[in-house]
Order: sequence, then structure tokens, then C-alpha cells
Amino acid sequence: MIGQTDRERFFEQGYLVVERLLPETLCARVRQAICEFTGVVEHDPATWRRHDVQGHGIVPLHHAQAMWDVRQHPALYQVFAALYQTEALWVSVDRVSFKAPAESFTTPYRTDPLHWDGDPRLRPSLSLQGLVYLTDTSPEQGGFCCVPDLYRRLDQWLPEHLDDANPLQPDVAGFDVVPIGAPAGSLVVWDRRLAHSSGANRCDRPRWVQYVTMSPAGDEPARVAHRTLYREKRPPPWALRQAVPGQRNPEPGAPATLTPLGRRLAGVDPW
Repeated sequence: MIGQTDRERFFEQGYLVVERLLPETLCARVRQAICEFTGVVEHDPATWRRHDVQGHGIVPLHHAQAMWDVRQHPALYQVFAALYQTEALWVSVDRVSFKAPAESFTTPYRTDPLHWDGDPRLRPSLSLQGLVYLTDTSPEQGGFCCVPDLYRRLDQWLPEHLDDANPLQPDVAGFDVVPIGAPAGSLVVWDRRLAHSSGANRCDRPRWVQYVTMSPAGDEPARVAHRTLYREKRPPPWALRQAVPGQRNPEPGAPATLTPLGRRLAGVDPW
């Protein structure tokens, strides 16, 4: 699915875009799950503020069947396996996002500053994050943005900023912030040591995203814990700590149906 040139580009700039990796029909099913959860109607702007978190857009939904169908899609798995250079992976139980246009908000429109989700000084080994665009998404549509030049200089930059007040929010003055657009079904995958965020949605249509990543499989107790999230339809502990309004624990209904690959990715079956 990706070749050596793609891997080299990823490690040089800190991110990779794999366009049209997943089919539009699958993206549409995830959008429908978001609509059912939030009360949003996809093509009715009057409903877009029904899910209002000041523009940030996180929807605390983790276990819809369509979301698991994205996670267990073979093409998605192959990208992460190629980057990690291992087949034994687990998939994250992450969330989705519906970001309405900024102009639809009467309250201040919040965007997160450029940040790392973990201290980059403490992550010497490869650790990935990712998202799938669920519609065609322009760079101005509140999509993923990042600072590749800082990533390239990170090993030199970090020792010079050991006393920064907030180790997770770098001062990016002097660096170019690059917004990333891509067609529906595209995967954006990035190194956790890449400073990133998502911008304000300056378009007239929402941004739809599913966050998804994979990591090398761990030990047996970790597998049991990962399996429990799937079987009991629970959010991961980090999501509960964030306390996004509307979070359910557990989510209602039976667990999603998994393929043989999906069962391994969810920790149900060992590798």
C-alpha cells in the first residue's frame, strides 16, 4: 500500500497522506453514525450547532459498527504495518469529530494551539497518530495542520527549550504551519513528535473526521484490557478523563462484528 519512498517521506517530514485509502461508502456510514449520535442532519445547516463544543468538534462516540469497519479495513492496517515494520498491531479505540463552520458560531470559536499529545523528549521510539477524512476536506476546512520544519529540527531544538513553561505547546514562531487537505477516505498519519492541531473551519460546510491509529501489540494483561474496551463498549481511560459532554460508559448495544483481522486488532485474539 505504501512503498519505501513513502516511508522515507514520512520520516523526513513527520507525516504522510495516503489519499482515497478507504471507500466513500464506508465514510458515509461513519458520517451517518455521527448524525445519529449528535442529532445533526448532514446537509441541513440549521442542525449543525446541535453538537456545540465551541468549534472543537469532538464527538464522544467510540464503538459504532462503521467505526470498527474503518479500524479493521485491510488497507488501513497495511499502512501502519508498513510504517512500524511489524504485523502484530492493536488499533486505537478513538473518537470522531464534526467541526461546524466557524461562521455558524455566535460564541467564541475555540481551536487548540499547536501541540504534542505527549512530551516529545520521552518518546524515543516510533509512535503514530492518525485520522481519516470522511469527506473531501480542503486545507481551510478546519483540517489537520502541522509544523514539519520544527519536526526536522526537533533533535536540535529540544535541548534549547528545556525550560519552556509548557512542554506540550511549543513556541512555533518563525516556523511555517502547514494545513493538510485531502479527498474523502484519505488517511493522514503522523509521528507523535510532530507538533500539530486542527485549524478553524473557514468553509461553508462541516469537517468530518475519524481518529484512528495503531501501535505494536503489548503483553497479555494489556491485551485483556484492550479486549475489554471492545467487548464492554467502553471508552479508553484517557477519553473518560477528558469528560467530553455526551460521553457514554458503556455505549449501548451489542459489540461490533469483527473480521479475523479485526479480532486481532481489538485484542480479542492474540497475534
